[in-house]
Amino acid sequence: MSIIPGTPADQAHRTGAATGTFVGIFALLSGLMILWSLATPLMAYPDEPVHTIKAAAVVRGQILSETGKSFGHGVHVQVPSYIANLQAQTCFTFHREKTAACAPNVPMDDDYLTIGVTSAGLYNPMYYWIVGFPSLFMSGAPAIFAMRILSALISAVFYAAGLTALNRLRHPKWPIVAAAISITPMVLFLASGINPNSLEIAATMAAFCGFLVVLENSSQLKVVRPAVITVGLSMVALANTRSVSLVWLLCAVVVASLFYKWKDFTALFRNRLVLVTVGVTAVGVALGLLWNVLMLNAPPAAGEAPLGISNATGDVKPYNAFLTMLDRAFDFVTQYIGVMGWLESSLPQAVFMFWNMLLMLVLLFVFLIRRWRLQIAFLVALGMLLLVPSVMQALLVSSVGFIWQGRYSLPLFLIAVIGAGMSFRFRRFRLGRPAESMTRLFLVTAVLAHIYGFLYVLRRYVVGIPDFGNWQTMITNPGWQPPLTWEGLTLLYAAGMFVAASMLFGYLFPGSSLFPTPRFLARLTKPVQGPARPQGNA
Repeated sequence: MSIIPGTPADQAHRTGAATGTFVGIFALLSGLMILWSLATPLMAYPDEPVHTIKAAAVVRGQILSETGKSFGHGVHVQVPSYIANLQAQTCFTFHREKTAACAPNVPMDDDYLTIGVTSAGLYNPMYYWIVGFPSLFMSGAPAIFAMRILSALISAVFYAAGLTALNRLRHPKWPIVAAAISITPMVLFLASGINPNSLEIAATMAAFCGFLVVLENSSQLKVVRPAVITVGLSMVALANTRSVSLVWLLCAVVVASLFYKWKDFTALFRNRLVLVTVGVTAVGVALGLLWNVLMLNAPPAAGEAPLGISNATGDVKPYNAFLTMLDRAFDFVTQYIGVMGWLESSLPQAVFMFWNMLLMLVLLFVFLIRRWRLQIAFLVALGMLLLVPSVMQALLVSSVGFIWQGRYSLPLFLIAVIGAGMSFRFRRFRLGRPAESMTRLFLVTAVLAHIYGFLYVLRRYVVGIPDFGNWQTMITNPGWQPPLTWEGLTLLYAAGMFVAASMLFGYLFPGSSLFPTPRFLARLTKPVQGPARPQGNA
């Protein structure tokens, strides 16, 4: 039975297909992120101790910073003792040669309330209230892993929503390829730790992708209702994550608007669904803005910036900081790809070489197009990636010093890479054996790069990375083992990556497989046909 386009049956079919796509992507990304959560030792994510303490405090009702509880190192809160003492787990940070075995066990029964100190006192409590929930009924290391997994699931929801939205574009293949490139090992790593930076990156990506689809379908928004909802939820999440997150949202809106005409943008505000969504979203955004205003009057030292290079002498002027950021712009690219831990666990150079090649190809492809509007949109996104962090660091250098890290710019990085895919999306995506062979080569290499990076990070914590090769020690004498062992996690991660590559290949080349059946097997399995029977006259 055929489905007539535009009918309720057609809309129901599209909705069902989109739901199936979302569920499949969400399940896959969740699995990969959870594996990262298990493979990474406790407190090995940037600033994870202070964010874990903040989450445990917020979920217990300690939301506002009060006078008398704010001191030079942050806010004093009442949290379970095993969480208050998590700083002891960071004995291996900044020491690449030291394994995670130096960290003491997290006691299961050490759950009486005591004083914990967090420097994230000014951060919006929404993310922490959700992530801290497992600590109410669990204890010890299982509670912290559960908090990590919950954080990973939240990020996976937004990444899956963004990728599902891209699929509703009229020419979606190149943007989806670019989105796949933008999900670097660093993106998966950060999404699996306890840090609002993970939600910030994922929600920005979802808002950008959803807004692209909404603009393209501004005259028929009823067919892309999930994209409208995605934009609304992403806006609320960004308004209630960190104060700087609204800057990423503004950048996403500006870049997405440049890909379309002004009439597409203005048409949105004549649609009832958009107006209702804006009204509901405005409440959540207003709450986020209200929190930022309240924190302007917070007690001194309620939230010092974690992990920064101090500028106590005041020698660095804002314009010097701006120029320094411009000078270091390309240095941050490695942190977009994979500098894990507390910026001391870099991926091997082979992984950087592969992703640098992909990023250069994406950059050069943009200049093969003839539509100047699309080129300008990408160049604006690229300019934002270069200039916005520089301006923000210049504004902050006098008060907190040089605190900028590559992970802070990852929202802009994802916008720029996906924006590149949007720029050349009208170029025909070639089919046929040569295109399949080339895509198969790139995908298999990408899978191997992901696996190699995952295994390399495991090696850093299992046996350390000294100045000599010690891969064999991982097998013969591992100094530390994560849950499910490093061997089990690597096999699961490899399986998940190959499933992801197969899904993407099948989407790009319908009816084809990432691993085609060899010819001799195809001949053996080919059904035998008997001689044609002569057909008589009717």
